[in-house]
Amino acid sequence: STPSETGDLPAVAYIRVASPSPADQSAAVHRQRDAITRAADLLGLTVTEEFIDLSYSGMTLDRPGLRGLLDRAATGHVGYCIVTQLDRFSRNPEHYADIDQALSDAGVAIVDASRRPGEETTR
Repeated sequence: STPSETGDLPAVAYIRVASPSPADQSAAVHRQRDAITRAADLLGLTVTEEFIDLSYSGMTLDRPGLRGLLDRAATGHVGYCIVTQLDRFSRNPEHYADIDQALSDAGVAIVDASRRPGEETTR
């Protein structure tokens, strides 16, 4: 999707932290949120909703935040999903491909905040 195709649809954020430690989780959520906010600002987007999974491995799809994100995307009212890195979605290539396809089918552009300015949107 391109910005013209997604129009004024809102951006959402997805944050995943595998560590079970509350201190690690707090720091990691803060870091990811800051990176997502910077990417959103660069693209002129506003994050309207966050989906967060704490203590979940990137090797499983059984995550409440991820399910919530995919359900929200399926409504057709999301233009962008911003993540700090694509591995936040999944560390399993097949799972990532499924997530990418589901978001693509819903018309959601994935923004990888770790990419250089101008290259954030993956499709």
